[in-house]
Amino acid sequence: MAFDAYAYDEADNSLILISSYFSNTRDNAPTLTNTQIEDMYKHMVNFVDEAVNGHISDYCDDSDDAITIAKEFAKKIGTGMLNTEINRFKFYIISDAVRSTQVKSIERENFLDRPVEICLWTIDRIFQTFASNSSEIIRIDTHDFNCSGIPCLKADIGQNADYDAYLGIVPGQFLADIYLKYGSKLLQGNVRAFLSVRGKVNKGIRDTIMNRPRNFFTYNNGIAVVARSVTFSKDGSKIISFSDPQIINGGQTTASLANAVIKKEDKKGLGAIFVPMKLTVLNVEDEMTEEQTERYNEITKTISQCANSQNAVSEADFFSNHPFHVLMENLSHKVMAPPVDGKPYQTIWFYERSRGKWEQEQMKMSPAERKRFGEMNPKTQVIKKEKLAKCLNAVRMNPHQVCQSSAINFSKFATYIEDLYTTSRDSINEEFFKKGVCSVILFDQLDKIIGKADWYPKGGNKAQIVPYTIAKLFTLLPKGMDIDWRSIWQKQRITPEMAEELERLAYFTHKHLEKEAKGGLVRSMCRVEATWSNFRKVPYELSDNFLKSLVSSEIRKSDEASAKRAHKFNSKIDASIEIFSLGTDYWMNVYNELLKESVLSFGELEFIKGIANYIKRTSLPSAAQCKRLIRIINKAEDKGYIMPQ
Repeated sequence: MAFDAYAYDEADNSLILISSYFSNTRDNAPTLTNTQIEDMYKHMVNFVDEAVNGHISDYCDDSDDAITIAKEFAKKIGTGMLNTEINRFKFYIISDAVRSTQVKSIERENFLDRPVEICLWTIDRIFQTFASNSSEIIRIDTHDFNCSGIPCLKADIGQNADYDAYLGIVPGQFLADIYLKYGSKLLQGNVRAFLSVRGKVNKGIRDTIMNRPRNFFTYNNGIAVVARSVTFSKDGSKIISFSDPQIINGGQTTASLANAVIKKEDKKGLGAIFVPMKLTVLNVEDEMTEEQTERYNEITKTISQCANSQNAVSEADFFSNHPFHVLMENLSHKVMAPPVDGKPYQTIWFYERSRGKWEQEQMKMSPAERKRFGEMNPKTQVIKKEKLAKCLNAVRMNPHQVCQSSAINFSKFATYIEDLYTTSRDSINEEFFKKGVCSVILFDQLDKIIGKADWYPKGGNKAQIVPYTIAKLFTLLPKGMDIDWRSIWQKQRITPEMAEELERLAYFTHKHLEKEAKGGLVRSMCRVEATWSNFRKVPYELSDNFLKSLVSSEIRKSDEASAKRAHKFNSKIDASIEIFSLGTDYWMNVYNELLKESVLSFGELEFIKGIANYIKRTSLPSAAQCKRLIRIINKAEDKGYIMPQ
């Protein structure tokens, strides 16, 4: 039993095991033979088999991580096909060897009643993929899946369109079969993974497959597919092959059909099931130009955003890879909260850029490691990006946006962040992160205060009262004054004066909203900007006690300006250190290699040599020097030069 790594692909509910064969041979790379492939495959399979059907503890002591992993596998695989999280197995073999010419087929039979996929990544395949700067292209011939072709009708979209569009009818069996073979490779352009049959829509799909298969075409929204190119039958009525098809919308439909086959839920077979298809064909060669690649990505993104209507795709899913979230994630690990409540250690406010990251971090930890992680990263201090948007929008005095759906609020927040990132990137720094955390503390503590208040009715409108109260408070602050953000960060709670004032203001807000609703729904009324405009004009006097707790807004401005300068300075220092740490020999090697080429001017080459000599004198390059060096290297790389590793 042996493997080197494992993972889960939620897009097709697969368990991935990875095994590596590393020869470390510079010249005359060895070949990877059928025997070696079979051995490595068997070793991986044996572990899974032992995890599900055997006793791993017979082979290692109780403290071994293998036992924890085996239990995790067994739990996810389950005892049958009706209640399992794993629908297929993917076994990856990664090697710096070259595939033997004797290796003709790597297909394997089903294992534990699930499809098996073996993927070989040898050194030549890795290089080819790296050199092409793109993922491998999927080519599907319908005849390979016992399908004579996909009947389709071409749409007349005008002569100037730079793509072709078709409406087709896809046999359910064909769709299930290609998904069982290619899995998540068909969904790389999709913004989300299959959401399992627990969702309401997916249960409906499953029910139709099992009980009303002939109604599937009528009930289902169908799939949206983008392909690089297609081939037609001789009479032009059917598509018989696809180049690099991507299911942009309809991943749930496709995966549900495949699951029905795996779990034998297709009692009447999939022969009666047909799926509507909207197909966009870009008509490009396998090696796309940069312009074609950009167009391909833009089309897939737009179709995915516009066509997803089965389960609503939140704006957070589209915005999660924005550099802002990457910055916030990095800051969350760097800026530690001070110790409070008698604890002798600092803690982390864990910014969850992608869903489930906090749990994912702990997957491979031992119980002791998990306990330490939980102490350092308390679950109560996990900040989801949607939550940050809600809290900061309340502080920014946009409560009507907060009262909208999470997706709409996040969309508004994304617009603000995009503008901030474009115009003042250095403003997203440690101080910005601290203020974000303090906004969450303020929001959550007010939520608790209201929930415990005698005047708050069970099942009341707390979700509306909280953002409206916070926004109202900030409109009432005297000019030149601000709340004590430093104190909130240091104590990790709002001041007693603020808590008292917020409770009083929250009651005032509660009464006002009830009165304005006139028996109607407060939550609907609070989404309207006019409601907020009217409320901010309503007179309210802050208590003297709270006013005394305020600080000069100049303190906040000073902290923000200082943090902005520090962030800008650190960014420059980071670049200088990175260039310096590569060393004199590295840059001389770059100089000597580029000297043999005709891609740079004499002055540019001499500048690289000068940097090498500068580092030799143990001097850090200046920000201006770094900027020019990066510009020169970019020019060389544009000409085809590859920087040494």
